[in-house]
Amino acid sequence: MTNRSSTRAAALLVAVLVIALSPGAAEGRGAMVTFKVHVPESTPPEASVFISGNIPSLGPWDPGKVELGRIGERLYAITLVLPPETELRYKFTRGTWETVEKGPDYEEIPDRVLQVVGDETVPVWVDAWRDMSPFRETHTVVGDLRTHPEFPATKLGNSRDLLVFLPPGYEDDEERRYPVLYMHDGQNLFDAATSFIGVEWGVDETVTRMVEAGQVRPVIVVGIENTSDRVFEYTPEPDRTRGGGGASLYADFILNDVKPFIDRTYRTLPDRVNTGVAGSSLGGLVSLYLAWSHPDVFSRVAAMSPSYGWADEHIVGFLREKEPPPGVRVWLDMGTAEDGTDRDADDVPDLIQLHRKVRDILMEKGLTIPGRLRYVEDEGAVHNERAWSARFPRALQFLFPAGR
Repeated sequence: MTNRSSTRAAALLVAVLVIALSPGAAEGRGAMVTFKVHVPESTPPEASVFISGNIPSLGPWDPGKVELGRIGERLYAITLVLPPETELRYKFTRGTWETVEKGPDYEEIPDRVLQVVGDETVPVWVDAWRDMSPFRETHTVVGDLRTHPEFPATKLGNSRDLLVFLPPGYEDDEERRYPVLYMHDGQNLFDAATSFIGVEWGVDETVTRMVEAGQVRPVIVVGIENTSDRVFEYTPEPDRTRGGGGASLYADFILNDVKPFIDRTYRTLPDRVNTGVAGSSLGGLVSLYLAWSHPDVFSRVAAMSPSYGWADEHIVGFLREKEPPPGVRVWLDMGTAEDGTDRDADDVPDLIQLHRKVRDILMEKGLTIPGRLRYVEDEGAVHNERAWSARFPRALQFLFPAGR
């Protein structure tokens, strides 16, 4: 008769070898990197632990995609096959960003970084988990941020909070009306206490500072929080392995539920000339889709680090086939280190090549630089909130310049 504990141990050891293949690894050029992760005593006994990072096989940055195997009491492990010279940025979670690892005092920690050179074993000690902090996380909202909780999306079958940031001076002049910028992943925009890994974009601080300095028009920013259906809602076409394809329903939600509510509740300039949309990653992808598929609604779009590769680069063909919205202003950016690979200066990363292809398509359609198109390759920037926060002020100034 097989011993139950030995069978369970064998299963866990098999689970250790979850191989995440990156480009080039399958051709025999991969380095086997094993992470042995020690978790704190506060970790629930039956907890699952995941690795999230900047390479495609880890999401990228999907908090619950790649699970480690348990090999002992409070000890987990996984082996990844990675191309040499990869710069892997990663963190550990218990499946969501609400359970991401924290420092010994429950403070935010920077991304872990590994320069891959060859086979190795990397020991890791997790100090704490975000959701187990005994302290109330510090809220960082500046100015007038209003919340509309559990706003329903009938056709999507879910709900989420709407966060509305009103610019300085909104309450001083009851006759004045304002342009509106709709932004995805709303919980990441204004408050470190609600944002992904505790890093916010600082939209409230940026708008306040730039409006008071006369650098941008006073603008209302509507943060639409994401849900567990984020991938489905933010992708216009299904991917063969990852699903998705519900962006048309998400568009219906914004156009027929969110925007009418905002226009009824706040003093907006509701016409397309004064309406913009912005987001990053899949949020950047869906922003381009929304602007091009609804040119009667949007005339300003910021696509930051858009996920061009989704569904075999569907968005590239979509932009090539359709005419841009009349008079549209497009901010298009990408970090040069978003694929996590350390390359020679003359070796252009695949993401940047794709980024340049989209730029060229838009220019062929008549979008001139710097008038209607602002194109950015951010040297050394990676795919995270810090990078998008750093670029947001320039994007905001391009979309809503003062005096226009």
